[in-house]
Amino acid sequence: MNMYYVIDLREKMNKNPYITFWRPNDAGYCYPVPWAGEYTEARIIEGGHYYTCRRFQEKTRDYTGIWERIAVRTDLIKPFCIDPAYGLIDGNVGPVIANTGKIRTALRRLRFALPEESSAA
Repeated sequence: MNMYYVIDLREKMNKNPYITFWRPNDAGYCYPVPWAGEYTEARIIEGGHYYTCRRFQEKTRDYTGIWERIAVRTDLIKPFCIDPAYGLIDGNVGPVIANTGKIRTALRRLRFALPEESSAA
């Protein structure tokens, strides 16, 4: 069974040192991968746009912008993992993922596409 992390890539998070994950049971945010919640594929599908959504576009008044909340399979994030800088995280818990434009783009490419997206393509 595939498991997923929900990753928050909103523009306001771009200045954070590390990629922001959702904690278990939709309860807050974290940087360390061990603190991130693991969600089943069924839950991601059932939650739909709560777990995967695009940025709202003021000009068009709809959600057609860049993907800002995504679900990525847990096994696909391992190549991005690094140790955190000393003192940035309680207990220096890691691994974490550096928050760079290149990594955000790579993660977006790995995102889970909801079934309705696949059928619309």
